[in-house]
Amino acid sequence: MRTVIGLFDDRNEAMRAYTALYEAGYAKADLDILTNDDKEDIPKLANMRKFVPAPDVDVYLEGVRLGGTIITANVTDSAVMRATEIMSGFSMVNVSKRATEFQKTNTNLTLSDPAQNDNVIEVIEEDLEVGTEQVERGRMRIYSVVTEREVQKDVTLRDETIKVQRRPVNRTVEARPDLFQQRSFEMVEVDEIAKVSKTARVVEEVSLGKEVVDKIETIKETLRRQDVEIEEVPCARTFNDYENDFRSFYSVKLADRGVSYDELRPAFQYGYDLATREPFRSSPWSAVETDARRIWEDKNPGTWDQHSAVVKYAWERIRNAR
Repeated sequence: MRTVIGLFDDRNEAMRAYTALYEAGYAKADLDILTNDDKEDIPKLANMRKFVPAPDVDVYLEGVRLGGTIITANVTDSAVMRATEIMSGFSMVNVSKRATEFQKTNTNLTLSDPAQNDNVIEVIEEDLEVGTEQVERGRMRIYSVVTEREVQKDVTLRDETIKVQRRPVNRTVEARPDLFQQRSFEMVEVDEIAKVSKTARVVEEVSLGKEVVDKIETIKETLRRQDVEIEEVPCARTFNDYENDFRSFYSVKLADRGVSYDELRPAFQYGYDLATREPFRSSPWSAVETDARRIWEDKNPGTWDQHSAVVKYAWERIRNAR
């Protein structure tokens, strides 16, 4: 037998999981509900340390201490996958993620390897997480450089030249006392030359800046999920293969009761069905009988006592033949 354990933060979700397990055919004797408000659950919770490795068990117990609910199901190896699938459909706590949350306050807490734990079957699913990362796509720098270019410009300059002109003259001059005094006369010759000066002026301004634009990029990725497939192991022999055996049992044990084999055939069929599906085929009759009675009475009210021996015989016969 194996024990499948599920931790639930929501009590209602836990009860829904319990009901689903029960309706799937798991016996009440193999199911249990553990909480922190029931004194009878204290030894059961403590007993979990015997079959759940540390520190995983600490995560389960801490979850119960904080008000969570644990559902346990004692099942056979072949029924583990089905029980796990049922529980995981009702907001069951992901123990690995919960341990990560606990690690924030307790850095010494580490999870054991699920592959080493016979009570754990992992359902693995990939999540898509899209974040942002700054990546340098380019860089620009501005700086000044000095270049030279030759230019030319025409300018008009005035150039003066003094010329002395002589011309013959023959005229009389009145005699004066100052006629032969020395005299002088000056004339200035002025030329224009080019005078060069430079003036600097700003003709353009260059600056660096950023233009920030938000853009939406659609990320497409393929996510993988590792599911747990459930496969019912078919019975090696059909009901018809056991028909002669059932008729022999009827002839020896039941023929004198005044009831025909055809009237008892549904009970033989019911016992055969119980023995070919979980959890009834792997559990003892003491664990099976209560649920077997309930299911039978739902369809055949008040007739279980008359048919229970037939059902049990068929159930035992099929189980012993497997």
